[in-house]
Amino acid sequence: MSSEARARRPLAPRLRRRGAAAAQISPAALFVLAFAVAPLVIFLLYSFWKVSNFEIVSEWNLGNYSEALGEEVYRRAFLNTLRIAGSAALLATLIAYLFAHAMRFHLRRWQEPLLFCVIVALFSGYLVRIFAWRTLLGEHGFINETLLSIGIINEPLGFLLYNRIAAVVVLANFLVPLAILPIYGVLQNVDEREVLAARDLGCGPAGAFRRVTLPLAWPGIAAALALTFIIAAADYLTPTLVGGVNGTMIGQTIATTFLDSFDWPAGAAISFVTLALILLIVATVRLLGNRVLR
Repeated sequence: MSSEARARRPLAPRLRRRGAAAAQISPAALFVLAFAVAPLVIFLLYSFWKVSNFEIVSEWNLGNYSEALGEEVYRRAFLNTLRIAGSAALLATLIAYLFAHAMRFHLRRWQEPLLFCVIVALFSGYLVRIFAWRTLLGEHGFINETLLSIGIINEPLGFLLYNRIAAVVVLANFLVPLAILPIYGVLQNVDEREVLAARDLGCGPAGAFRRVTLPLAWPGIAAALALTFIIAAADYLTPTLVGGVNGTMIGQTIATTFLDSFDWPAGAAISFVTLALILLIVATVRLLGNRVLR
């Protein structure tokens, strides 16, 4: 056998393995390219075009981005979105951590039933939850009717619904099951003996949590924060149904720009500015958290 044939011989199995791996991953890759990457590329192109006489004209310009960054109405919507989405993400992550911590360390016998309940809540109807909260918080809802019947109030409390706090509560209720899963998954890797060792070395409960549990659980907490914040910031149905004027978010502005104004280039530009802002905030929080807990 020639030296050239011997040199080519080991290459064939490697090529076959790479070809098999490419064949296995290609359906998923094609699906992602067709239904995730391609629409983003199309809307990125739209964001540099403009609308003229209700038609999208491919004239390249940066006017949509300058308008999205410069108009006061958009700045207020961005700021309100950060407030509501950030508050909802923090509240959901805090509740999720308390639940996951109790399930991991204090309710071990009930871990599987509780985890099943979390999965069921995760796949429960989104609209059903929103209208359930409207039923609870509305002027003729359960809370107002109960307070009226026992004589605590004389007229319904109108401030319970259609405000920023209502939007935060409803969003957090939806996001808690999503936040529980990554936190619980990370807490599974926390060895309770390490916590006990820290307590034996003089740390109190808060010190053991700060020095042992929190650094180990931080990847799951950061993932929960990022996931909940991204979903909350992109939502427009909750602020539309329970947010009112003070609960207006950028998602409603984007939907109005696309559907009512038919200004797809402006809507695409606002969407990409929102995406960049959200990713910047998530990366900053993760970086700061890693440095503080290092």
